[in-house]
Amino acid sequence: MPKVSIIIPVYNAEGFIGVTIESLLNQTLTDCEYIFVNDGSTDNSLEVLQRYAVKDTRIVVIDQANQGISIARNSGVNISTGEYIGFMDNDDYVKPDMFETLYNDAVANNADIIVSKTILGRDGKYIIKDSIFPAGLVYDNAFIQDNIITNLLKAEDLFAVWNKLYKRSHIDEFNVRFPKNRNIEEDSMFNFQAFNKASRVIFTEYSGYYYKDVVVNESRKLIERDYFARAIERYLFDYKKEVGLVTKDEDIARLTAIRLIHRVFYLFFKCALDGFAGKKTRYNYIKNMITNPLVRNVAAKYNTHTLGINGYFERVVFFIIKSQAIIIMGVVIKMLQLFYTPKLSEFLRTLNKTKTGEQQNVIKKNI
Repeated sequence: MPKVSIIIPVYNAEGFIGVTIESLLNQTLTDCEYIFVNDGSTDNSLEVLQRYAVKDTRIVVIDQANQGISIARNSGVNISTGEYIGFMDNDDYVKPDMFETLYNDAVANNADIIVSKTILGRDGKYIIKDSIFPAGLVYDNAFIQDNIITNLLKAEDLFAVWNKLYKRSHIDEFNVRFPKNRNIEEDSMFNFQAFNKASRVIFTEYSGYYYKDVVVNESRKLIERDYFARAIERYLFDYKKEVGLVTKDEDIARLTAIRLIHRVFYLFFKCALDGFAGKKTRYNYIKNMITNPLVRNVAAKYNTHTLGINGYFERVVFFIIKSQAIIIMGVVIKMLQLFYTPKLSEFLRTLNKTKTGEQQNVIKKNI
């Protein structure tokens, strides 16, 4: 049994998968297996994977018809044999000591799940996002239910699977898998299952996974893929039935309302700048969000304090929603399109973080 199994779904990645593979082969923890699932790539990704597999027996290649990232990951989980399981995207890379550090901490604390800090590629630099819970403490299921599940319901902080290791016995005991019928937010559903049944979770100060938020990536076609519809779907999702949460109904309603409104803020900003869609399409899509009855009801029911709205941009958008101020909406869209730059975005984030007290570290390294 290897100590760690890392699962990487691959789709049309021949131009950059080599960087991902090399970062894995350079790991200081050598007792690993790397399972690459070629999900029906139409380029030469499979050939690249096969060449590496001949050179290093730790590389396992699965070739299957295109079925989506969830089924690809599940295929990898099903054949993995490691004591702990982790995941990577096919365009990211990791520090050489990533999996040795996480594995040693996980074993030392007998953790079901270990969570590292995230390193996000954004605005020409890498930014280390601090953990939302203190590091080095072992959290039991009571804390998980009161705090971690709460965070999963209302925010995006813990959605990713790529900055974590999961104990294989825990994943198998509760049959934790990615949902087959969802095109996005597969990570969240996996984490809801994994955390909901976990008894020992630990956060670490370590950060070693480089995630690129690539603007031209297929997944960034927010309007074309209708991310707002997915946000509504998640708001209406029956977590008690589908995941078995024990959280009170009124708390779920409040927390999912927070997430929906904050998702609208995010999509308002991103869709205004969506280079894949025309201006009229962007305007109409944002207007549809602002005038959506569910969004309007949430805005009417909860105030800014309850929803945790602190940023200046978010307060303006919340006013637009509550007042149905479509003219102001159009002005804000136009201003974003005319004046947005990465430097301006970074300035606004800094301004908001100064207001909220949120901290983050910046690595002075170009992407």
